[in-house]
Amino acid sequence: MPDKETTLTCSQLLDILNKDWESYPGRFKSLNPARQAAFLQEQGYASFHDLLAHIIAWWEEAIKIVDAIMDMEELPRKEYDLDAFNAAAVENYKKWKDADLLFHFENLRLALLNLVADMPENGLDNKRVNNWLNACVVEHYHTHDIS
Repeated sequence: MPDKETTLTCSQLLDILNKDWESYPGRFKSLNPARQAAFLQEQGYASFHDLLAHIIAWWEEAIKIVDAIMDMEELPRKEYDLDAFNAAAVENYKKWKDADLLFHFENLRLALLNLVADMPENGLDNKRVNNWLNACVVEHYHTHDIS
């Protein structure tokens, strides 16, 4: 996992989005019910639906911020209350059907793939872009890895 001082490469991001995140829902589903429950308890979420809502919300935030930076319309920095942000994400997607949430997850994964693939060569040299994508794609994967 890259540290804060290391600039990610597009190939590293594409790799984790293609290999690890693409198979994420299926790997959870393949766990037996007892392991699913234990994993969710370890993650601090009541359901896989809630965990996906959390991941999706951070991806949406990253896409919005990175797009703005790439368009030279950088959004003002804000301080995040992580607990409040995560609770709002779960609440926002609470009434979504699981199938719709999985579809949205996949659409956002593809949007991130396109964002990275279309990024100028020096796009990841921007520290804010690098940090957002590192946090939301790489570190987030390692935090929520299904093992």
